[in-house]
Order: sequence, then C-alpha cells, then structure tokens
Amino acid sequence: MYAASADAINEKLPNSLHVISQCLGTSIELALKAFLRSHGYSEKQLRKLGHDLPALLEQACEQGLLYTGSRKFVLTVTGHNYKDRLFSYPENAMMNIIEPLRLRQLADELIREVYVYMYGIKKFEQSKQEQGLYISSEYVEEACAISWKYTNK
Repeated sequence: MYAASADAINEKLPNSLHVISQCLGTSIELALKAFLRSHGYSEKQLRKLGHDLPALLEQACEQGLLYTGSRKFVLTVTGHNYKDRLFSYPENAMMNIIEPLRLRQLADELIREVYVYMYGIKKFEQSKQEQGLYISSEYVEEACAISWKYTNK
C-alpha cells in the first residue's frame, strides 16, 4: 500500500519528491523483507538488517531474487537517503536522488516479483488490478529538480 500511496501523492502533488521517495523506499523495504521472511528469516534478523535497502537486496538475491546491476544502483543511491532519513529531513544534507519514475518502476518490479513468488502467477493474474500491484499514476519522465529544493518556509 505504500506504493499505492506514492501513486496517490504523485497524482495530487507530483513535485513531492521527498514524500514520494519515502513511500517508495518503504514499499521496497517491505517487499524485500516479505521475500526474506518467506525464506525463513526471523523478525530479529530482519530488524538487524534495518532499513538498509542495498543489504536487503543483497540478502534477497542470495535467496533467489533476480539480481540486476540497475536494481543495485537504484537501491544504493536511494538507500543512503532512505536509511539516513534524509527524505524526512532533507535540510540536513545534500542528496543524490533517483527520479520518482525510476524508483516507482523498481518498486513495481520488486512487488510483482515477490508477490508472484509468494502467491503464484495465477493469484497475481487475478489480483494485478489491485492498488499497489500496478502503477496507477503517471510519473513524469524527466522531473524538474529545482522544484524539490528545500526552503525554510
């Protein structure tokens, strides 16, 4: 539902980079943790991994999730901001960012892959029109980053 929330925010406030990115980071974190949980990881092990998106991806790939260099790159860049809560407190640092469209695409890939793994392709085909299992908002191809600048207003 965090991915669906990002879609809803994007629909109304498409320049809300920090909020959209935080929602998508959370959806990615939860998808990866669900995959790991289905592979026998305990709640304690998942808590130890925390909010470290690249570490979660690495562990999930060791358990059979598809590895791609693109996934690693996107989650390494986004993961730093997400883990350090820079999307919540953007005034505290300079950020390298992944544009919301690419981040939403990655969230969609991971959510679908994990859903199919956990419930099967037949259940996915029956459920694929449910919010969160598809991208329900049109994200801009090349966002104008100037509108993301933090101001103290």
